[in-house]
Amino acid sequence: MITKRSLQNLNALMMLLAVDKYRSKRKVAENINTSIDTINKYLHNLEQNLGVQLVVNSTNGCKLTVCAKNMVEKLQSVTDILDQIYNQRPENNKCRGEVSICIPLIGGIDFFSDKLGAFFEEYPDVKITSLTSVESPKYEESGADLAIVLDFDERSKYYSLVSHKTIEFGLAASKKYLQKYGIPKDMNDLLENHRIASQFGKLGVNREWKEMLGKARYYAFASNSIYAVSEAVRKGLVVGVMPRKTNCDSLVWFDKFNFNCKLNLCLIANNNTKNLPRVKAVSMYYQSLINNI
Repeated sequence: MITKRSLQNLNALMMLLAVDKYRSKRKVAENINTSIDTINKYLHNLEQNLGVQLVVNSTNGCKLTVCAKNMVEKLQSVTDILDQIYNQRPENNKCRGEVSICIPLIGGIDFFSDKLGAFFEEYPDVKITSLTSVESPKYEESGADLAIVLDFDERSKYYSLVSHKTIEFGLAASKKYLQKYGIPKDMNDLLENHRIASQFGKLGVNREWKEMLGKARYYAFASNSIYAVSEAVRKGLVVGVMPRKTNCDSLVWFDKFNFNCKLNLCLIANNNTKNLPRVKAVSMYYQSLINNI
């Protein structure tokens, strides 16, 4: 029998799974769009119902007890079932025609993964038209079926939010740069003695980063494109702000500097076309891609 208590416990168990993944209640709260207090309340109630401790808090985050880890292993089957439900795809023979999507240039984030080949094999009669822009795209002007944007007003009459992901950025330099100029000892050393690059626009208005740039002695390169900044960092020219999920073995991250900057990445769909089979199929591909960034 399904009761209110069992539903609350199910929510708490999924939060426990998220805590195991992120090792931080703060990160869990950001990713599921809730408060840390709410997470603590659910987990505390679950511990009371089960009579066991599940989470151990520390200054470095939090970790699961042995009992909780055993529970998480069993919960994996639940997430597998949910994935199967979410990934129910439109019938291939109904997916025909063109789907347009607006995509911003964000360095280090790959919107053209190898999985796109598998998509085309599954939906051979679908054509994706990508409209790329440096900043968050002007999707309403183009009338695109889908768009990946950095900001979205959910009061929009014409588009709806499909999914969103918070992308964390950090300070990084290539090994080539560090071999030539040395490793910064601290933030003061970085600002005083190293060449820095930054994007202006969405990242540039981050107050913390803007204040740091004002103190930098060698603010060497600026661009309205995160992609351009990323390339300058990769080539060993400067220290810059990069998405933390950037897949590059040659980068070194300055985590000890306690720098934190974020962007919200949103996938949205045109209300007039979002229920068309071909648009649904493309939407599911990009939703999966964003969720795995």
